[in-house]
Amino acid sequence: MFIRKVTFIGFLLFSAMLPFFSWAAPRVPEILTQNGLIYCTHSSGFSFNPQTADAGTSMNVITEQIYNKLFEIKNNSSRLEPSLAQSYKISEDGKTITVYLRKGVEFHHTPWFTPSRNFNADDVVYSLNRVLGHNTSLPEFNASEQQKGMKRQYNIFHELAKKTRFPYFDSIKLNQKIESVTALDPYTVQINLFAPDASILSHLASQYAIIFSHEYALQLNADDNLAQLDLLPVGTGPYQVKNYFRNQYVRLIRHENYWKKEAEIKNIIIDLSPDRTGRLAKFFNNECQIAAFPDVSQLGLLQENGERFQTTLSDGMNLAFLAFNFKRPLMQDAEIRRGIAQAINRHRIIKDIYYNTASVANKIIPSVSWAGSDSNNHSFAYDYDPAQAKKVLQDRQLSLDMWVLKEEQLYNPSPIKMAELIKHDLTKAGIEVKVRLISRNFLMEQLRNNSENYDLILGGWLAVSLDPDSFMRPILSCGTTSEITNLSNWCSQSFEEILDRALISNSTNERAVNYHLAEQEVLSELPILPIASVKRILISNSNVQGVEMSPFGSISFEKLSFKKGEK
Repeated sequence: MFIRKVTFIGFLLFSAMLPFFSWAAPRVPEILTQNGLIYCTHSSGFSFNPQTADAGTSMNVITEQIYNKLFEIKNNSSRLEPSLAQSYKISEDGKTITVYLRKGVEFHHTPWFTPSRNFNADDVVYSLNRVLGHNTSLPEFNASEQQKGMKRQYNIFHELAKKTRFPYFDSIKLNQKIESVTALDPYTVQINLFAPDASILSHLASQYAIIFSHEYALQLNADDNLAQLDLLPVGTGPYQVKNYFRNQYVRLIRHENYWKKEAEIKNIIIDLSPDRTGRLAKFFNNECQIAAFPDVSQLGLLQENGERFQTTLSDGMNLAFLAFNFKRPLMQDAEIRRGIAQAINRHRIIKDIYYNTASVANKIIPSVSWAGSDSNNHSFAYDYDPAQAKKVLQDRQLSLDMWVLKEEQLYNPSPIKMAELIKHDLTKAGIEVKVRLISRNFLMEQLRNNSENYDLILGGWLAVSLDPDSFMRPILSCGTTSEITNLSNWCSQSFEEILDRALISNSTNERAVNYHLAEQEVLSELPILPIASVKRILISNSNVQGVEMSPFGSISFEKLSFKKGEK
């Protein structure tokens, strides 16, 4: 049995953290509710490190406030604007990216870490190498300790890094794109690629590509406590963590030495709740000024209080779909897949599940992407046609197993109800459907064991970039078969070639043409049936100003303020 040694320093640090991080569920102090803003959101998948969060799940808003990235996406376009990076250049062969970093950026001063220096290239090299699983600059033991048979610490880190999963970066195979990340000087980083890849910078602007403090990691590593990096966060963002009460709320306070314009609101309370109806009730009771992921069936109540409340909607970079498992012989039959598609009334799903806060998806790439188009302006070759579906399917005497993840997601707020509607439609077409409710852990175990014996499964994808590569590759490429992102287990070499061809072009128009070709192949082969593209929704008090939401659901608290004289 392996027993980890708890050092005296580690014990003191843990003891010091108890007042800040507790398992209790205290009330939010009244002084904070009077001098701050409360944001109600869901608690599922909460993490202080989005890098380790499941790809395709709803990203929580907290990390957007704590950390910065090298780049930000500009005005929902294909263009990027520097953040921690000040500028960059790409070599003529497209294989080397040189990033020039911003100077004078301070890390948070917290009870658990006091930085001795500002942000620099070491932080970028460490943060990127960590998700790549590469060795990084952690100190070695001295010679006498090595003679005792002790491993070098950077080898220990490497072993731990290989065990830690970074689902988003794994899904896009980032370690097969980036060969090395090195510091040329304290404020210059060089990223060497295996091959030209036009999507790299958009990945570095995603919600997952946050920058850690290398100095903080060194401190934790010296105490054999590197796991704390993901539990007690230290970043460069406009807000830092003050308190976290598990599954209850997070208190953020303003970063007084933030490198950009100081945020107007000093205290932010993130109220965590798994219940959509409960969040709406809190909002109406003025227990929170902003609420995310409200119960869309009750949004009509806002119309009765139009002067007090405002609704912010944004087209989302997301897709809900039904996947056909190509490991099952029946699902390899294109005629069956197309018949099933024609049997399903997707318009009724939009009405009964999303209450018209989503649109029927007739394409794979959402319209908000720079390579997307308005799906409502296009017909779908296998749209609802119950008569044709029955003609194709009823004499086959099919019995299919459909798995349903029993968790709500933004792209599917009611998966069980959606499964019932689909089962009803397929039953009318002559198909017997057995619905099985499963957990995410069960699904991942079946995928690891290569025993996922479903015919159909409800799935979806939430992208954190407007680049189509980060949308299509994780859910449809050969490299992600038997993983939780590619639930259809579909693999097409011609599709791969189109995606790869799109990456070597620096022309946005040329890339868009290739992605449209790839999309046409998917819609023809139909490994997944696109169902819905969902709008992101926030509701807020009318006295809150500066509420803006990205297609990824993020909101910048640093831009928020209250109307003068109001709270």
